[in-house]
Amino acid sequence: MNYNKDEYEKLIDESNLFSIDKEKQRSLYKREALKMVEYLYCYLLAIKQQQYEPYGMEIVATAKRCIENYKSESGRFLNYFNSAWKKEYGHIVGKEIIRESFSGIHFTDEDERNFRKYMKLAQSLGIDTSTSEFNEKISDAMGLSIKEVNMLRDMVNCKISAGTQLNEEGEEYSIIDQIDSGNYVETGFLQAEEAINLLDLFDDVFQRLQDRQKPMLAKILTSKLTLIVIDDDKIVNSFKTQSYFDNDIYEECIRRNDMIQTKEIAMYFGKTEASVSRTWKDFKEKIIEERNKRS
Repeated sequence: MNYNKDEYEKLIDESNLFSIDKEKQRSLYKREALKMVEYLYCYLLAIKQQQYEPYGMEIVATAKRCIENYKSESGRFLNYFNSAWKKEYGHIVGKEIIRESFSGIHFTDEDERNFRKYMKLAQSLGIDTSTSEFNEKISDAMGLSIKEVNMLRDMVNCKISAGTQLNEEGEEYSIIDQIDSGNYVETGFLQAEEAINLLDLFDDVFQRLQDRQKPMLAKILTSKLTLIVIDDDKIVNSFKTQSYFDNDIYEECIRRNDMIQTKEIAMYFGKTEASVSRTWKDFKEKIIEERNKRS
């Protein structure tokens, strides 16, 4: 199904939901609130359907929470909702990548919260994590025993992912995994210096490929990166200077507001989807290997 962003944005802005007295006009309020939830859901799918469609329940829950808590002094309702969804989506993706990074080890919600808080504190304190001073500060800040702090550090040490960052909520995620999946924690990736360094790293590895591999990798890379760089002019300018940048793919991704599908790239080169996927997998492994060497 195709969703029209402008159409749903207009429906949201012109809704009379917040002018209804929800106590005196309860039935009318409920009907308009349900419509608003639908408008918000369709609005997000109009922006990034492939990325957001798996999270319908979370979108609905966030929409209902925003409707319930919104005050006119908060400004435009759509901006209020977008801010809330951005934060919620960051939590969702952060949790998923943490779980994947530990190879299926089960963590409770409390474990995940403690892990994210530990990572955020470890980054902000700037103290050697192997020292007793660090343990004491973490223990005091989180209300945990020294033994529990050591367990959290062990979790970090056994982690098997590479190229990790923290988003503004303290959730750790792998930039490489996000680029691969299309699930982007934007507040983490769109730090200009880090993003440009990563684009340059891709280029260094790309330059070492055999010439016959480069055309397909250029299209794959451009497709995967376009939508997460277009909001920052400085990053876009750097992106366009990279040797793997493909302007046709770049413009098509912007037109669709989506990545180019693997099967389309495969058809262009007369390859199978499996072949394209293997090519990307091999390149990603080279990226991770190179990043680990430099860290």
